[in-house]
Amino acid sequence: MNVSAAPWGRRRALAPPSLRGALFLAFSTFLCGAVLAGLLFVGIWRHTAGEQAQTEAARQHDRQRLLLAQGTVERLKAQLARDEVALAQARRRAAQDAAVLDRARASSRDLTRSISRTLQVLIQTESTLATQSATIQSELRALEGYANHPGPTGLDAGYLGAQIDYLLRSAAAASSTAASLVRSSRGAATSFSGSAESP
Repeated sequence: MNVSAAPWGRRRALAPPSLRGALFLAFSTFLCGAVLAGLLFVGIWRHTAGEQAQTEAARQHDRQRLLLAQGTVERLKAQLARDEVALAQARRRAAQDAAVLDRARASSRDLTRSISRTLQVLIQTESTLATQSATIQSELRALEGYANHPGPTGLDAGYLGAQIDYLLRSAAAASSTAASLVRSSRGAATSFSGSAESP
């Protein structure tokens, strides 16, 4: 074995790389870093774009729910206005019926008892309709306030749908009561008019 050749071989193995090798290594490192940075940027950009798309879709859904709720509120307001007109007409008829009742009391006790029962029904129905109208007005104000100021969590579609269903049922019940009141008051007016004309 040549002892003098061994240290020289070790020296060549530990010698610094050539300039070309160092430049290639530096360029490879830079290129790898650029590729990794590009991949990281694309990943972050796609994640951010996906979140923005989801947020915009949620906003669009909330806008559609709000527009639907506002349309329903407007329809219910119109229905409530019609019911209030019917209530005012029924009150006028009830007042007229009460005046006819006063005149009819002098002619017949049986007729007076019948008219009294009819008038009580009219008064009870009127009271029911007034209570229903007041409840609908209160619920409409609450729903309108919630639709205009839903709070930091946004609109709750379930709560909004339940409130709209409740208002629609209440409006239908109030309309039915108003129709019943109008029919009863017309029937009572016809009955009162006939009894007033009879000797």
